[in-house]
Amino acid sequence: RIDDIQNVDRLCRFASFALESVWTIADVERRARTDQLTGLYNRRHFDEELGRIRARAQRATLPDSCSLLLADVDFFKKVNDTYGHDGGDAVLKAVARTFRERVREVDVCARFGGEEIAVLLPSTPVAGALELAERLRLALEALVIRHAGREIRVTASFGVASYPETARTWESLFVAADKALYEAKRGGRNQVRSSPAVSEAATS
Repeated sequence: RIDDIQNVDRLCRFASFALESVWTIADVERRARTDQLTGLYNRRHFDEELGRIRARAQRATLPDSCSLLLADVDFFKKVNDTYGHDGGDAVLKAVARTFRERVREVDVCARFGGEEIAVLLPSTPVAGALELAERLRLALEALVIRHAGREIRVTASFGVASYPETARTWESLFVAADKALYEAKRGGRNQVRSSPAVSEAATS
């Protein structure tokens, strides 16, 4: 019947409008959580996920390890000075892609601004975080980035910390990883360093 066809048509239009609205909202939310240049999560989303993981861990009967990996592209200012900001952007995109291809779906990989990337690794002890950091370091060392007819090579330094193995509290997790990253830079860059175990840190 004509009336039935018209009703179905109205329903289809309404459903189409509703789906478009949902997709628009989802796209806006995704953009609010991601870094525009690299496609990685941004600091806001990282902090929210850290809060959720922390809350779940505090409700658990037994403490679950959670590791944090901080990476910093070595001599990034020199990259910008040599190849221009477009070249620097190409490097950041390639580095971000390298990270995305090697982290798990449950991991939270975010750009912290500039050339620093943080990876939150739920249910991962420090040994597993160190293994991932070394794989990422080797992958970046072997990476060849082609931009404007030139080849760009970069390396990165990594700092790793884990709660509760090398950080006594959730609040000290980032500080511990940042100190380890500083040690990697001070030690010559292009290397992975871990914060000391809590027992070792307490006696030092």
